Amino acid sequence: MTKKRIMWLDFAKGITVFLVVIVHVVEGIYKTGMYHQVDIFSEITMGLLFTIVMPIFFALSGYVYKPIQSGQQFFEKTKNKFLGLGIPYIVFSIIYVMLQHASPDVHSLNSWQALLHIYVMPVGYLWYLYVLFLVYVFIEMIHLIHIPPYWQIILYAGLLLYSVMPFSNLLYPIKSLFMWVGCFYIGIILKEKSQILENKYIISTCSLLFLGSLFWQGSQGGAWFNTDMMSLGNIIAKITSIPIFLYLFSRVKNGVITRYFVKYGRYSLIIYLVHAPIASIVRTLILKVSLPPYVLLVISTVIISWCISIFIIYLSRKYSWVNFIFYPDNYFKRMK
Repeated sequence: MTKKRIMWLDFAKGITVFLVVIVHVVEGIYKTGMYHQVDIFSEITMGLLFTIVMPIFFALSGYVYKPIQSGQQFFEKTKNKFLGLGIPYIVFSIIYVMLQHASPDVHSLNSWQALLHIYVMPVGYLWYLYVLFLVYVFIEMIHLIHIPPYWQIILYAGLLLYSVMPFSNLLYPIKSLFMWVGCFYIGIILKEKSQILENKYIISTCSLLFLGSLFWQGSQGGAWFNTDMMSLGNIIAKITSIPIFLYLFSRVKNGVITRYFVKYGRYSLIIYLVHAPIASIVRTLILKVSLPPYVLLVISTVIISWCISIFIIYLSRKYSWVNFIFYPDNYFKRMK
């Protein structure tokens, strides 16, 4: 039973990070403005994938979360998370800004001074690591003071609603924490109340709400597809996507494709960290050589970016100094 649970969780991480690679490739090509004839396809792809990938990632982290039992565990675990997420966060923030300044194909350039403020404002896609650390610390504190589960649900729902209100003039760390901690806690609930994923009425209702919300978003026009962050318009789709996709992942059958994504799902952090700069470089190089058909550009950029990410996983397993960049907390644990 345990092996099956771990298998589908790794599969979920693997397939979700693959979808992250796809959506960032599509977004990068979309922002070049070179393929206006397929803008509708790009917008639908971004609208769907941006809606689901980050809520699923936070929920999966919540699903594997193990509550602390004491203040000493809190400080020890917080230190490990700070090292485990903080060092890759800093390293790849520097790499990200360096590559932006080295490339002429940049849609939103971060200044060098931005690196001095990453403790309050992350750059680019690295916001996920920043917010995940805040969520871990907050959840640990809530568990330390033993707030009952039903009060936690009310608390996180209230914080989410407040964070997306136009009048909520919150600093980024607080706003982002309030926005995403609820998705993490849904993962905890789905683990503790596994019968939820067995209830087809709940999954069916979530599916109807998810599809209805997506349809409504698309009907609004404008930049409706910009759904990476939470908003009043996409809360329902983002929240309901979690039980839907965890239900689907938990029922995946063992096979060649499943085993492939299970294998690389264990290294989803590495793929997440390296895919964005790699995809940007690959896209830029391809467009310098020629202007290929849209589908060919998307497929080739995704495949090359994915394969290079897999190669970096191989390097991390072969060389300890590469592994340290991605998993520094493991290195410090071994030193004890």
